[in-house]
Amino acid sequence: MLKVRYGHALDFLADYTVNISEGGIFIATDEKFEMGSIIDFEISFPGLLDPIQIRGEIKWYKSAISGDDITGIGVQFLTNQGKAGSALSTLVKRLTDPNIKPLKERLEEVVFRVLLVEDNVVVRDMFRYGIQKMTRGKNFPGSHLEVVEAENGKEAWDFMQEKSCDLLILDLYMPVMDGNQLIKHVRGEDRFKTLPIIVVSSGGKEDRDRALRAGADIFLAKPIKLKEIVETIEVLISTGHIPKNK
Repeated sequence: MLKVRYGHALDFLADYTVNISEGGIFIATDEKFEMGSIIDFEISFPGLLDPIQIRGEIKWYKSAISGDDITGIGVQFLTNQGKAGSALSTLVKRLTDPNIKPLKERLEEVVFRVLLVEDNVVVRDMFRYGIQKMTRGKNFPGSHLEVVEAENGKEAWDFMQEKSCDLLILDLYMPVMDGNQLIKHVRGEDRFKTLPIIVVSSGGKEDRDRALRAGADIFLAKPIKLKEIVETIEVLISTGHIPKNK
């Protein structure tokens, strides 16, 4: 039995809607399976009282090497699911029903948004993939992680005028508007005074001191261990940096 536990219902819905949709589900996993294999798996996430046990056939495999975000398998539900299939169908309809106001409000309120600002697309992809992979399956009570990207400070600043974020991760050396300029803009507004800012840069002590003087909270020198960023996110969430309705 393959255990598939999600940190939140939104994570389940995201995998449910990847390519197969109502006929199956995408399961993020690094395990290797043969195409056509029949597997039994159990779906669960916080708030789901009884895990749902499903049997399916592996139809395709998606590798991160190809540029996709997450490595995993596409599993097609077998037609004869009985009560399990009915329970799954009812669950999905409930989660996606826009008329269920309490659920809709709850899903809107639980996003913990990370704004990742880096002009190098390869580094940005690595950070995003690493953060998503390392936080997948972790239990962040009352919070769902979302990673948003910007390729320079100006793009990030424009985004912040429209939507809020709960953690800012940025490089110092970027075109249009560099990291220090962005930090000064952010700290110049009262609404961003307490926004946690992590600087990830290849600069030395001088860059570190300049970033901290500008208002950064943490400076991590490249190359870094993604575990450091993930642990910071965990601390922010566990200590009450849970976002309000955005």
